Amino acid sequence: MPRLFRRAADQLAGAAPGWLVETVRPAPAPLRWGPMLRTAVAVTTPLILGVAAGQVVAGLLPAMGAMTASVSDRGGSYRARTILMGAAGLAGGLGYLAGALVHGHGWWTVLFLVVVSVVSALISTVGATGSMAGLQLLVMAVIGAGIEVPGSPGQNALMFVLGAGWAVALAVTGWLARPRAAEEASVIAVYRTLSLLFSSRDPDTLVAFDITLKNGYETVLGARSRAAGTDPERRRLVALLNQASLIRNALISLDHEGREPPREAAETVEDLTEAIAGGREPSEPRPCECDSPALRALCSAVREAVELVSGREVASDQLPYEPVGHAHRLRAMWGKMWYGHLTRVYTARLALCMGAAAAISELDLFERSYWTSLTVALVLKPDFGSVFARAVQRALGTFAGALIGTAVLLVVPYGPAILIPIAVFAALLPYGMQRNWGLMSTFQAPLVLLLVDLLTHGGPKLAEIRLLDTLIGCLIVLLLGYLPWSASWEAPVGPQFAEVLSAVAGYLRHAFDPWDGTRSTHLRKAYDALADLRTVFQRAVTEPPAISGRITTWLPALVSLEQLTDASAATAARTDHGMPPPSEEAVHAVVAALEDIAADIRAGRTPDKPELPEEEALERVNSALYRLRDTVSENRPG
Repeated sequence: MPRLFRRAADQLAGAAPGWLVETVRPAPAPLRWGPMLRTAVAVTTPLILGVAAGQVVAGLLPAMGAMTASVSDRGGSYRARTILMGAAGLAGGLGYLAGALVHGHGWWTVLFLVVVSVVSALISTVGATGSMAGLQLLVMAVIGAGIEVPGSPGQNALMFVLGAGWAVALAVTGWLARPRAAEEASVIAVYRTLSLLFSSRDPDTLVAFDITLKNGYETVLGARSRAAGTDPERRRLVALLNQASLIRNALISLDHEGREPPREAAETVEDLTEAIAGGREPSEPRPCECDSPALRALCSAVREAVELVSGREVASDQLPYEPVGHAHRLRAMWGKMWYGHLTRVYTARLALCMGAAAAISELDLFERSYWTSLTVALVLKPDFGSVFARAVQRALGTFAGALIGTAVLLVVPYGPAILIPIAVFAALLPYGMQRNWGLMSTFQAPLVLLLVDLLTHGGPKLAEIRLLDTLIGCLIVLLLGYLPWSASWEAPVGPQFAEVLSAVAGYLRHAFDPWDGTRSTHLRKAYDALADLRTVFQRAVTEPPAISGRITTWLPALVSLEQLTDASAATAARTDHGMPPPSEEAVHAVVAALEDIAADIRAGRTPDKPELPEEEALERVNSALYRLRDTVSENRPG
């Protein structure tokens, strides 16, 4: 059973509540020194230059810009990282400029922050880059409107952007030596995980492979999508990812035949992985007996992967993506911004909470109450995970960080020595983000305290002020942005489940036509949708028990859906290598049944039992479909 499903089962059995351990990323990552050192250098360099010039304050905004860009780095190709970090830095600079211009304008500042929160919410819906840019736009608008920094707004905004550019430059220094290092690493990771499937096809390993493959496609296709002209090497990397998917499907087919994969194929894939990692030619694949459709599919896929690494030319129809123009991308972004119930609800929630926090700041009820607005902006971010979990973790992390920051301010005298703990906390930020929101807040709180102390000389009292403002911000989010909204208590597992069913139906429409060049595209869409469903489910089970208790009833249906998707891909793989394909009537019946179940789930109805033709080619697909319908009907997920 996949780890995230076991986690749900543990919660049902009375384990520690998941909302105390909710993570920002799907799984904790090991300590990585590269990002930590880069962040420390990026943040402290402007401060060191400011100290050397006798103008410490002049280094604050570049340091903040560097920190903004550094925490926006999510890995991937150099191009993707540059766009994401650059967008965050530019949006932050624009937000600071606008906020600084309305600083001190009374209730107009409150209205301004409400309008910026609406813009931020809409931008956040268009994807990862929009999400990060929207967040930094709002955060820096709050800072610009709440803190008076010496110098003109335009000059300060420019210094912020320059600091962000410095962080981007540090992050992409390896591009000159190895411009495709990230893409190659993602493909190597896919084949290392693929090697594990030869010894075990348990659900945990399959989920790990699917996630790694999805990340590989995103990294390689993201790097290639706007590359000028043709790029044979990236085409080869995409084709290798495609072959890895075919090998996986063939292994599932072998399981359906009740057979183990031949040792020769496993050894070839291991050698292939090392060849890609070492930049060498792979060894000749060892011959294996191909006495069944599944074995023929496996041996053929492995042999073609070896040929790709050996230098075989890649045809354009092997690339599993659909090229789209800039106009199409813009229309899609515009649609995401303005359509959808969840988008409208999130925008209203954020505007309401930001208005309340800004009003508190304008009334001067608390000292430095702009920290309250910052807390609202950071916590009320639904695409970062559970809002409830982040509110609790933000409060706990800030409490711990405030204690640490107080101790540092008491021990370390004001002056250049304060740069040492600043560098330490900046280095720990990437690690905290990889683990969970609370740990990130634990490192972020003392870092912010030390930066503000450089500007204001506020001393240890700053920690008390920061903690109080953060708690008020978390309270605003829970009382105004969480509890009153039904959408907060309804994780969209059902709609995403239906999306996966429709994606699998779309794949089956094309799966048995060997001349259809879009088959791999549809299969990737199906597994992408399945990966998104796992993410939605994982976030949902980290909510309080009142919500997660209902969501975990989807567990049996999710397992059945994984089995149905695997059975569909494996059946198509076998028909490509000798098994008679199913009739068009039988395929249409399965597709119609999937769409009917998806429609019933969207409407909240109990699906009827489908009537499917009995054909040997679709036996496993039909069996998985019946099982899925039964689990959806019996468990009646909420």
